[in-house]
Amino acid sequence: MDTEELVRKCQAIVLKEEEEDTITIMGKMREAGEEIAANCLVGKILLTRGVNREGLRAAMQQAWRTVKEVKIESMGENTFLFKFASEGEKKRVLMGGP
Repeated sequence: MDTEELVRKCQAIVLKEEEEDTITIMGKMREAGEEIAANCLVGKILLTRGVNREGLRAAMQQAWRTVKEVKIESMGENTFLFKFASEGEKKRVLMGGP
């Protein structure tokens, strides 16, 4: 699958309300988490096989058209943490998809 095809497929993904999970964090852990999370998003790739992190980074960089590089950390089971250079860039991506 080439990058453009991956971008098209990502743009077609929409979560239904019942598919969205909520996690509650309290106290000092919440404060620390808010600082870290201000520039981050978590995403899950819905494939049965593993995903190449560098290929994913290149595809998302192209799809999101970010000014600075998006850093990606694997969280296991095709779940990734996307770290943006700024909270503003993260918000723009979140509002515009995919």
